[in-house]
Amino acid sequence: MIEQWILEDERELEARCARFRAAKQTLDRGDGGDEIEDEEDSAA
Repeated sequence: MIEQWILEDERELEARCARFRAAKQTLDRGDGGDEIEDEEDSAA
C-alpha cells in the first residue's frame, strides 16, 4: 500500500513539474528566452 502511495506521489510531482515547465516556456517565449527553451528540450 505504501509503495502505491509513493508511485502516486511521483506521478503528481511529475505532473506539477510538467505544468511548471510549460508555464516557464510560455514566459520565456514572451521574454525572448528561446535559448533556455532549446537547452531544456535537448536535455529532456
